Amino acid sequence: MRCLFSSNIRKLLITAAILGGLLCLTLVRYSGTGSLQTASLYAMLACIMALVVLYKNSLAKYEIAFFIFLMIQLLAVMPKVENMEAHSAISYLLSYRYGVSSRGFSGTIVDFLAGGGQGFISRSFIWHFIVVKTVLLSFVIAEFLGTLIHRVKGDTKYFLIFLSLLWLTCFTTPAVYFHQLNFGRNEVLPLIILFLMMLIIKKPVVRWIIPILALFIIASHLILVFFYIPFVAMLLLYSIAEKGGTDKRGILLLGATVTVLFAAFISYILFAKGTFVFETPNAFIESLQLKTDLTLEEWSVHYSLFASFGDHLAGWKDRVFSDGFFRGNLSILVNIPLLSLFIALWIQCFAKETEKIKKLFFIVPILVLPFHALAFFMFFDFGRWMIMILNVQFLLIFYLIKERNKTVLSVVHMVTPFIKRNAFLIALLMLTMIFLGPFDHLQPSDKVMRFYYFLVGR
Repeated sequence: MRCLFSSNIRKLLITAAILGGLLCLTLVRYSGTGSLQTASLYAMLACIMALVVLYKNSLAKYEIAFFIFLMIQLLAVMPKVENMEAHSAISYLLSYRYGVSSRGFSGTIVDFLAGGGQGFISRSFIWHFIVVKTVLLSFVIAEFLGTLIHRVKGDTKYFLIFLSLLWLTCFTTPAVYFHQLNFGRNEVLPLIILFLMMLIIKKPVVRWIIPILALFIIASHLILVFFYIPFVAMLLLYSIAEKGGTDKRGILLLGATVTVLFAAFISYILFAKGTFVFETPNAFIESLQLKTDLTLEEWSVHYSLFASFGDHLAGWKDRVFSDGFFRGNLSILVNIPLLSLFIALWIQCFAKETEKIKKLFFIVPILVLPFHALAFFMFFDFGRWMIMILNVQFLLIFYLIKERNKTVLSVVHMVTPFIKRNAFLIALLMLTMIFLGPFDHLQPSDKVMRFYYFLVGR
């Protein structure tokens, strides 16, 4: 199945998929609430997935296997419509028409699809939109990993299979976004955007949309400044390092991205509050209740839209010190072994690299860790932060292998014999992690927490 279609048939199918996607988008936008709108939403997803397959002109066993693996987990654990976490769902009501919020990008998309402010945004529509977004993320991950594995051979292929399975089974697996407390989190769409960036960063013309894509990331949630924006910077820095630091266009692109993000961040801090249509959360709730059947709570709307930085700091203090021990500490501790493996890998790459500028690059994935850590002292969703920290580490290794970085490949060949010798124990560890389950927004899974409370006698 490496080559699915001839050139002419492929062009026709691509055209049909694009036209079909646009038709479905029109139906979602103008058909109103109901089964036709929902069916059109899923049909649009199918068109997008078809375009990805047609762009590659291939579909292989690893892509199919990874996608099925993720879909089984999604179907097994995703919440029903009535059990969807309301606090996460509220973000999909925060359109920019009500003011520039720190997480208004997804809400603006939903607002457009639901009729542009005049339509009714039901709990059911939000749930289906989240499912579509989550399935798309799973499909993109499966396509990326499967394609990458097919492009390499020998020890590199073996290591990539190991690394892919480790990512898909560890406590911070992408499947964290299937579970109730994380279902619909704003990090899903930015993660899809990161995969798009890895695809276009070597395209001479198309890569100039990266500053806009980076803007979409922080528009999805401002907290991503601490996590996914450093990954964007590392991609750009590597493209410069590859050319010995003399890539003037790459340097200009990095400068443009930093400038756009800095201007957007400062503008948000200075002017966002003045754009709010409603002065209080209760006034906002009264207006929204006419346009949705989602249950809205004052505290949730307050922290999603109206809360100042001082409010978040006060909430952080209350959560951290209320019981003398914050459960989020455990979410850091259980991931120290995995994080240590990444640090050891970057140190090995630094030691092996002979080119000075590339040698300096391999320090960056370690240096970003203290920058990530700043978020832990401001906001208290420790589990979510650990998920994104490890996503950055996984994605960077995948990207460097995709770019066939010789230093990374040499380290891969060095560690692969150890992985082969301990394949059974590693498989057992992966099965244990997937059994214990992924993180929620704050802490490890309930199974891990029950085990912890059993050990400490609580």
